[in-house]
Amino acid sequence: MVANVSRPLLLVPTAMERERLIAAFAHRGGVGQWQIELCGFGVIAAAALTTRHLIRHRPDHVVLAGIAGTLHPDIAVGSAVWFSEVLCDGIGVGGEFGDPFISASELGWSQVNLPGAEDGNPIEISDRLPLMLPTTVTPDSSPLERASSLLTVCAASASPAMAACRRERARDQATADLVAEDMEGFAVATACRLANVPLSIIRGISNIAGDRDHRRWEIDLAIDRIAERLARDLPPFQTTV
Repeated sequence: MVANVSRPLLLVPTAMERERLIAAFAHRGGVGQWQIELCGFGVIAAAALTTRHLIRHRPDHVVLAGIAGTLHPDIAVGSAVWFSEVLCDGIGVGGEFGDPFISASELGWSQVNLPGAEDGNPIEISDRLPLMLPTTVTPDSSPLERASSLLTVCAASASPAMAACRRERARDQATADLVAEDMEGFAVATACRLANVPLSIIRGISNIAGDRDHRRWEIDLAIDRIAERLARDLPPFQTTV
């Protein structure tokens, strides 16, 4: 799916990310007509606050932006990535103390199963949701630009081994390479799907997933890359000075 935006809402998880993103936009002429709101940190706050913002602003399109950890050797720290889908990790059975993890879909359960929405069509949400890509993503773009999966977790990976384990167990659910880990994407996507509002997600890669040494993180560079990609890829951020 490709985004065509007119009244967009930009969601950012934390005040720190928002402040740094606004500062990065200032070097590019400002934020234009975008409405910027905080969606909160983690899946619970993100789902609740996104719903609140959707009711208040009634946007035509939502963009979620913030930092994330890379799960893929070809996605470098300091880059920014648009995603074609987002997956959920941790909703199901097991996964700790050596027990195998079984996802909700593998158990035969949907996370959401509503018989009919406002348009009369049922809504079923399992462990994966599609996202919209900007029109700058074309058949000539690289494979990871055309299709990349984001994995949403309830708690960030504490080690590279934990990150690798999560990537491996989500592999069968993904339709594209799993390239990054975040803590809000699937929650925001669920709220947007229930409201029938298209969502795009861009994440700046601040660290390797599982690396908890913040001295190696590149938050400012990652957020600057987000601003750069938004200015290039989505019309509301294409400002003139």
